[in-house]
Amino acid sequence: MPLPTAVSARRSGTSQTIVIKLGTSSILSSHTSQPKLSVLSGIVETCAALRAQGHRVVLVCSGAIGMGRLRMGIKEKPKSVGERQALAALGQLRLIALWDSLFGQVGISVAQVLLTRNDIADRPRYENARTTLATLLSTFDSIPIVNENDTVSVSELRFGDNDTLSAITAGIVDADYLFLCTDVDGLYTGNPNSDPQARRLGLVPSVAAARRAVSVDTPGSSFGTGGMATKLIAAELATAAGVATVIINGAHPAAMLSVVERGLPPLGDAAVDSLASSISSLGADELAQVGAPALEDPPHTLFLPISDPLARRKWSLLHALHPAGSLFIDEGAYRRLSRPDSGGRLLPAGVVGVEGTWERMQAVRIVLRRPASDSAAGASHAGTADDELPPPATLAQRGLSVFLRNEAGSGTSTPIHLAGDEPVHLVPAAAVLEGEARDKEEETTRWEWIEVGRGLANYNSIESERIKGIKSSQISATLGYADSDYIVDQLALLPTDGAA
Repeated sequence: MPLPTAVSARRSGTSQTIVIKLGTSSILSSHTSQPKLSVLSGIVETCAALRAQGHRVVLVCSGAIGMGRLRMGIKEKPKSVGERQALAALGQLRLIALWDSLFGQVGISVAQVLLTRNDIADRPRYENARTTLATLLSTFDSIPIVNENDTVSVSELRFGDNDTLSAITAGIVDADYLFLCTDVDGLYTGNPNSDPQARRLGLVPSVAAARRAVSVDTPGSSFGTGGMATKLIAAELATAAGVATVIINGAHPAAMLSVVERGLPPLGDAAVDSLASSISSLGADELAQVGAPALEDPPHTLFLPISDPLARRKWSLLHALHPAGSLFIDEGAYRRLSRPDSGGRLLPAGVVGVEGTWERMQAVRIVLRRPASDSAAGASHAGTADDELPPPATLAQRGLSVFLRNEAGSGTSTPIHLAGDEPVHLVPAAAVLEGEARDKEEETTRWEWIEVGRGLANYNSIESERIKGIKSSQISATLGYADSDYIVDQLALLPTDGAA
């Protein structure tokens, strides 16, 4: 199988951007609870060698809480949020001081970059983070050391694990390689410490296929939080951005030099019998897509970037920006958005519900509302009348329904005013009855909800609630201003399995 065109340029001999992710278990010994100074020194030497070859390097390093536990003599993992955040504050200072001291020995300056999901929640802040990292790498010739800001982050604004943070960082800096350093030599079909039949995967062109072939039920160490499951998530995010992703043993950091020097090899026609004993349920064609044979010298697993990576703006919308809320759309709106000429813009007329709180230019989920099929009626994303969003008719319209039924029968529309001078138009009684029938049908319908994309909001959540379901020509009359005809811009659709 020939090397995909989109990654054929990522060979050795050119200046590349390399992100190296180090987990807590890679830098702290689970036996002595002390920093692995030999490993850390090896990382410094490897980074210095990569820079000498003209490459740019970013470190994503866990360990603030672990260093805090070490500093305070705490052996157990902290249970409360307050303890974790306080230990992170205590440990982050010592962690960055250790890196600064070690890199200072080889004349390399480092910079601390602490992030939460909220720091890249909207397009301007995402671009600010991108500019900061680019300036550190180019203008100041430094190595950014990125970590999650555990001192202030809360569960709903966390990346979840630094594997995910490293993948998002790799996308932000347009990296060529992402190295996920761990305590094993790559991705195995099972836990190599307990399963003698476990086999290490080699070249992997498809993360989805690899998921079917491996068991990732291995927890992190006593210090770390991640395992192979989070590394697969990171590989999926990074390869979608066009980043080659490598799982490698962090105890031998110099091995990364060999991987970068070798570049991305073509798949070729390698045999797959080395994996057959542990994943015999897969057919030969599927085995060929899993990753065989194992890569040696050094041992590692290499996930190839997809042949047609997402554009940077679309990737950031789908994977990097943290959605602050959701807009629920009907099937007609989804069909319009799916057309090539939609421009990735959502009109308010197609919005049937609003959930969450956000400001303008923040990312929001686009969620399709459709009648639940029989097979999906009991699924977790299916709703009933009890948890259904309110129908689009307003309370004022409902309160006037009897009056309109008696007074409006001419087929004309006559404006009247309620308290507060809000105009309401009288409509024919037949139209009112039809609208009430539609509302009743909506209230008794079982719905299923499917996230189909994400976009940048042109209006905040309060404004979006007020203009949902109306025509763009009515936005100015409703809000008193109209900054855009569209409620969402730059919308990117997720791939779906027949969502509509």
